[in-house]
Amino acid sequence: MNRTQIEQMLRNLYCQTGADRFFEEPEVKVAAADDPFFIRFKELIGPQHWTPDEVLKRKFPEAEAKSVISWVLPVNRKARETNRAETVRPSIEWAAVRSFGEILNEEMRAQMASLLTKAGFPAVAPHLEQKAVYPPPGWDVKHFTSSWSERHVAFVAGAGTFGLSASLITEHGVAMRLGSVVTTLELPADKRPYGDDPFAWCTRCGACIRRCPAHAIGPEFKDRDKPACARYAVEHVAKDRETTYGWLDRALGCALCQTGVPCEFHRP
Repeated sequence: MNRTQIEQMLRNLYCQTGADRFFEEPEVKVAAADDPFFIRFKELIGPQHWTPDEVLKRKFPEAEAKSVISWVLPVNRKARETNRAETVRPSIEWAAVRSFGEILNEEMRAQMASLLTKAGFPAVAPHLEQKAVYPPPGWDVKHFTSSWSERHVAFVAGAGTFGLSASLITEHGVAMRLGSVVTTLELPADKRPYGDDPFAWCTRCGACIRRCPAHAIGPEFKDRDKPACARYAVEHVAKDRETTYGWLDRALGCALCQTGVPCEFHRP
């Protein structure tokens, strides 16, 4: 199985799961499972962050991880355009992408892992694995760390670098969702066009600072206040979700910083 077949498999899932209602076509990136960054993440993120081999062995103890397949799902134009006009909470279209589009992204993860495993290349979707053990051992509520960060993995795979808002700036901008699977299939890894600089594509223009109603973004990368962002999502976005959006019990975020900014749908 080669890169072209993997890309076609993902495009098929994108259409067949209904993810095409919420997203534009996915872009695939590949990281080597033994990339040194995966070890560094145990220091940068926390010791609970899995290496690709650790998470694969949770389900397949005898398997050896070779590749991490990561993908970018750009948010569709209508959701982005309606969200630009908002200043307090996300538009209904944007909220639907977060609440329901991400469910379909989870299905893409699960199906991708299953199809690869059936083809003879054991695979797991780490995001789904961490949901089963959330919160992870050593989880620090002050820093909101996880066992598998799709953004950090996408950075390793060459998909993009971080901005002041902590969003990942990809070639398709920050208005996107990410997914990944770890597999024994060995594929050529993509080169990182930005080298090892995690902030190379951020111009520090400050537009996301002005868009943030929670005042959770500052002029330096270290100023990002994740707890303040989360509190705003709970207290101001999700509080009246039934009245505002018409549904209950689904994840809602703010993400106003991902639209109405120069890096919304392309790399500045």
